[in-house]
Amino acid sequence: MSGNRFRWLVLIFSLLGGLYALAPSMIDIAGDGKLNREIPEETREKWGPVLLDYVEPLTLGLDLQGGLLLQYNVLVDKAVLDKLDRMVRDIETRLQEKDSKLEVKVRHPEATSYIDVTFTDASKGALLNDDFMGYFTNLKKVDMGGGAFQLVMGDEYIEETKKFAVEQALETIRQRVDGLGIAEPSITRRGESDIVVQLPGLKEKDVDRAKKLIGTTAMLEFRMVDELGPTNNFFNKFRGGKLPVGFALRQMGGGRLTVTHQDKDALKTFLKPHIDEDHVLGFEQVVSYEDAEKKVIDEKATYWKTYFIKKNVELTGDYITDSRVAVDQQFNKPYVAITFDSEGAELFGDLSTKNVDKQMAIMLDDVVKSAPAFEEPILGGNARITMGSLASYGELQQDSQDLVIVLRHGALPAPIEKQFETVVGPSLGQDSIDSSTRALFFGALLVIIFMIIYYKGAGVISVIALTFNIIFIMACLALFGATLTLPGIAGIILTIGMAVDANVIIFERVREELADGSPARDAIAAGYGKAFSAVMDANITTGIAGLVLLQFGTGPVKGFAVTLLVGIVGTIFTAVFVSRMLFDNWITGDRATKNELSI
Repeated sequence: MSGNRFRWLVLIFSLLGGLYALAPSMIDIAGDGKLNREIPEETREKWGPVLLDYVEPLTLGLDLQGGLLLQYNVLVDKAVLDKLDRMVRDIETRLQEKDSKLEVKVRHPEATSYIDVTFTDASKGALLNDDFMGYFTNLKKVDMGGGAFQLVMGDEYIEETKKFAVEQALETIRQRVDGLGIAEPSITRRGESDIVVQLPGLKEKDVDRAKKLIGTTAMLEFRMVDELGPTNNFFNKFRGGKLPVGFALRQMGGGRLTVTHQDKDALKTFLKPHIDEDHVLGFEQVVSYEDAEKKVIDEKATYWKTYFIKKNVELTGDYITDSRVAVDQQFNKPYVAITFDSEGAELFGDLSTKNVDKQMAIMLDDVVKSAPAFEEPILGGNARITMGSLASYGELQQDSQDLVIVLRHGALPAPIEKQFETVVGPSLGQDSIDSSTRALFFGALLVIIFMIIYYKGAGVISVIALTFNIIFIMACLALFGATLTLPGIAGIILTIGMAVDANVIIFERVREELADGSPARDAIAAGYGKAFSAVMDANITTGIAGLVLLQFGTGPVKGFAVTLLVGIVGTIFTAVFVSRMLFDNWITGDRATKNELSI
């Protein structure tokens, strides 16, 4: 009797635990007519100690609650070219360390996998000896004669660089998305160099921000803006009607000239052929508002302006150890405070000391985030990045926070190219929920009708066990923080079929025992005993397939596998433990000794 009481306690506590875990998914706690995670703070404080501190509403996938689906291609070839570009500076520096008066030209020809090294004095080629090349083990030296050499990157290292670029891009995007605070995002690799990003439940107003944050290469660089004379000499080329329609020659602060256009890409395309190899272009957006309070942008008055910037990169974001959002107390404007490591602090101190009263561009990719002038040397390794002055406080705060996210998690190792995007609306998600709910309801109803008609009283017990099973599956998904998707619902429907199959195996064994003349209690015990191995074998083999899908599958396949595995555990528990306990409490007294059973 004590064993029976214990089994009932296990069942009751399991049921209560399941209902407790599902409460936020079944009760409209927020009172807004939706079962979601958007719960007001006052409601959270009210329910928190009892409910919300431990469980939260079941997370729905992109296909059920809408959101954003993006697919990117990592431009892995660019990662290789960038690595060669960085090696150029390293080779040049090491050669100068060996001979400060050395005349040598080190360059990486565009779209090639080698570096050209040309010595004015051919005899100096001996500097590229084995000791020197030991610093560049992934480059093979080829003597072209006459003091010219090619340092060729090996094929294995090229493939390794490409592979690492995709893996690093995947991790960087994952960290950036985590910074957005989206519940259960999915970031997966597809093929050799594609990355698929699913952001379920993303609000419409946050779509553009998410795309911008994910797609930013985020190579933070500090370069010097060229002085007034060279800058104006460059832009003066476009005086006298030499600019196409839509372009304008304007004057910035301090008398600097600039060419502007509403489209940054058009500006870049037009000016790129005119830039020399010692300079690059930087772009900064000047935003105007029709209504600043409502953040309504005046598209006609908003434009991009151009900076004439020295190509040499003085400092990069690799030296930054910390970044955070701070507020300028004098002007009440948010900005990004950055801290350099010891080497970066020394480099930045030297840079600011040598360039007092000169303008420096702080660039994120080709966009100038700010272009301050050094009023005095900045020592100690601390600096700030201002986010402009025309935007509202809220926009400055948002832009600052986004910049902090990309700085903390690093730059993408290579640019990424968006292949396609899909915004799944909540209404489409609701249609999916309605359709899958109907499928689940009618599938379960047909199973219930069949079991009750064919197995009579035993069929009722199987239906009760099946109900417990569905509750346990949904509760486990909520407790584990798993995401419910359409394939996941398909997994639940499959689980219902498997649970019934287990009951059918058991009931047929019980019928055989009754046909052999066994009393009801003995027939039930023998039926469950003989069917147990068959039930376990079927579920274990299915579980192995589920584990394989979980390990190697992605996205929807993984969601299906999670639901299937949870369902297998629930099926064994309800089909073997719950239904047997219900039988034992049904077959008591005279029923236990009779050779009769409603089955």
